[in-house]
Amino acid sequence: MKNKDKIILQKIIEYIDDASQYAFGLDYDSFLQDKKSMSACAFAILQIGELAKELGEDIQNQNPAIPWKGIRGMRNRIAHDYKNIDSTVLWDTVETSLPKLKSQLLELLKNL
Repeated sequence: MKNKDKIILQKIIEYIDDASQYAFGLDYDSFLQDKKSMSACAFAILQIGELAKELGEDIQNQNPAIPWKGIRGMRNRIAHDYKNIDSTVLWDTVETSLPKLKSQLLELLKNL
């Protein structure tokens, strides 16, 4: 793996941590009422997708359990149709998908 890929993976983890912090202490209903937190989480997810696009194909191919295509797809939905983001999907991404992704990426980095 290239050093560039390592840096990208570390930046993705930082954005995951950011999104987690933005939603910290909120339940779903509170999240819906907090437009700043929703926007901040959407931005962090958008950045994660941007960074995932920069990863080398080899690292993506060697780690098929990580949903690279879905990560990039979520980025595209946010970037191109921000006003119509499904808040349930956004919340589920922050609360469920990102912690799982962080765990996968930490394991990946540990094994490099």
